[in-house]
Amino acid sequence: MDLELRGKTAIITGGSKGIGRAAALRFVEEGASVLICARGRDALAEAVAAARNAAQGARIFTSEADLTRPEEIRRVVDEAVRAMGRIDILVNNAGSARPGEFLKIPDEDWRLDFDLKFFGYVRMAREVMPHMARERNGVVVNVIGTGGLRPSAGYMVGGAANAALNHFTKALADEGSRHGVRVVGINPGPILTERLRLFTERSARGRNPDEVYARMTPLGRPGKPEEVADLIAFLSSPRAAFIHGANITIDGGANPGLIG
Repeated sequence: MDLELRGKTAIITGGSKGIGRAAALRFVEEGASVLICARGRDALAEAVAAARNAAQGARIFTSEADLTRPEEIRRVVDEAVRAMGRIDILVNNAGSARPGEFLKIPDEDWRLDFDLKFFGYVRMAREVMPHMARERNGVVVNVIGTGGLRPSAGYMVGGAANAALNHFTKALADEGSRHGVRVVGINPGPILTERLRLFTERSARGRNPDEVYARMTPLGRPGKPEEVADLIAFLSSPRAAFIHGANITIDGGANPGLIG
């Protein structure tokens, strides 16, 4: 299926590793131009090299940035417009929140994690929306997480941020409707990224990590970043033109609830 992404332009935050990196590769394979931003210079360079190997002549740009800083978010958007001419797609993907025991997590950790995961998405969307509104065209994809659908004492900060982002996505879709901008959310479950590998190895407690992975979902495995990237690419494309204001779960059936 041709996703009709050739010639489109995209910003992908957290684009140097995991789901963001896989999405960047998928976009350039489809012929889109991409600017990826993240904090780590080396990881950004590696992602660029991989993208150019995946698609000859790929147009991929980088911006090293700390998305907890509003001025750096503005700089990233300005760089994207200068490099690519416009912004058709924003994939908000940067940031994760730490697990921990409620009574041991100080206010400062709550603030830091919300500043990156929640406010990073809000600020990036706020900077990009006027550019899309001028064109009466654009798509915002918020990569969130099933922690917002399955409350857990051990992941209270991240779950609260994700729940807020599910609400924000639907509210932003209401705003975007007036400007010709589609907004969708994705709630990935356990995805085999570097972060999940490290967490599993630390918590395996002598068990074979493969046994731990097999219990994560009813399908007997965690997901692959590329599987989430395929969904991001589809939802960003004209093929998904009637999907708006939806939060879509991709978790191998791990969430048994009726919502999400």
